[in-house]
Amino acid sequence: MASDEQRALGLAAFLGTAGVMHFVRPEAFDIIVPDWMPGSKRTVTLVSGGIEIAGALLVANRRTRKLGAVVCLLTFIGVYPANLQSAISGGTADAPAPFNSAGAAWARLPLQIPMIRWARRVYQDQN
Repeated sequence: MASDEQRALGLAAFLGTAGVMHFVRPEAFDIIVPDWMPGSKRTVTLVSGGIEIAGALLVANRRTRKLGAVVCLLTFIGVYPANLQSAISGGTADAPAPFNSAGAAWARLPLQIPMIRWARRVYQDQN
């Protein structure tokens, strides 16, 4: 079983990597930004990547870990609409196969639940 510290640092590494990827391969994230989001898809991609990196940095530091866990939790909840929109739309048309399929889009939805629980657990570890 992972210790509180391992769980938090794992979350920081996971979310930090995802955030960096928003800047390294933004086109992979642009394609899942719902059309109803304000601003350009690229702006949404870069802002969400920055938020993910900020959450990771906050979780990595013991003094800011509780706040970071909240940022991570809200981030995981916040990206859910993009995943839901992708599923309702029948997949992400511009994504490479098999990620462009409706099945892949629907399969991604329940994967958010363990990530939400992970951030919640890191938060609870700080109480």
